[in-house]
Amino acid sequence: MSDAAERATPPFTFGRAMFAVVAGFFIAHMLGVLAAQIARSLMNVAPGVMTPGVIVPSMLASEGGLLVVSVLVPLTAAKPVRSALGLHGAQLPVLFAAAVGTVTLGPVGDRLMTLLSELFPNLTLGVVPALHELARNLPLPLLWPTFALLPGVAEELLFRGVLQRSIPSRRVGIIVAGCAFALFHVDPVHVIGVLPLGLFLSWAAARSCTTVSVFAHVVNNSIALLSIQNADLDVGYGSDKAVPTEWVLVSLALFAVAAYSLARMTRESAAANRAAGASAAL
Repeated sequence: MSDAAERATPPFTFGRAMFAVVAGFFIAHMLGVLAAQIARSLMNVAPGVMTPGVIVPSMLASEGGLLVVSVLVPLTAAKPVRSALGLHGAQLPVLFAAAVGTVTLGPVGDRLMTLLSELFPNLTLGVVPALHELARNLPLPLLWPTFALLPGVAEELLFRGVLQRSIPSRRVGIIVAGCAFALFHVDPVHVIGVLPLGLFLSWAAARSCTTVSVFAHVVNNSIALLSIQNADLDVGYGSDKAVPTEWVLVSLALFAVAAYSLARMTRESAAANRAAGASAAL
């Protein structure tokens, strides 16, 4: 079934998708807590102390839970997993444009987090600085699958593959999936910081497929991790140096070019999706 046909007849209901998102959130939390407790017990780490040996198993278990829930949704609906989740082939230029657009939104998200933390210093849970410090000290072979690959795949399949594709209206799907993705990050400062990224990933997936948003998400997280481990590039919220203003301006310009290029390259598929969504509303 084509993407346009799936827009007219979503592979699963919105109710099933929302149940999966809520269940995924609680399952991810419980698995993360359980994995952390087991790690503490095995390594004799005191309760409440967060070490790399505790955080990494917790993250892997949490994101692994999301991945399992995402795959179970089409299976329980008796739908082919790949097509139901939108894991279609994508052209390399489209993948590249989506990745560039996602990465260049980083400085904007950083400025939003910095501003919010300055205006409301007691609002944050301190998640971003804690993750930043962990990313500085972990070896990249352990860091990348835990904080780039698995989150990029699991979160995209749940929010873009399951939730967004359950909504016939393209515009509503983008907003709902983008906001739900941001809220999933819990910490108010982090939520605001990833909201632009979530909305862009939803827009990219709506114009193409979930494969594109998965690729862009993984690339974005990978570059963020590499930047944190490079003293010259380690800037922004959570680090000791602010993102230079010129970086923000250049990033916005590059984002505009990437978004425009993505829109041009996906005109036909986006038009088909809009037509299918309109027919579904009749």
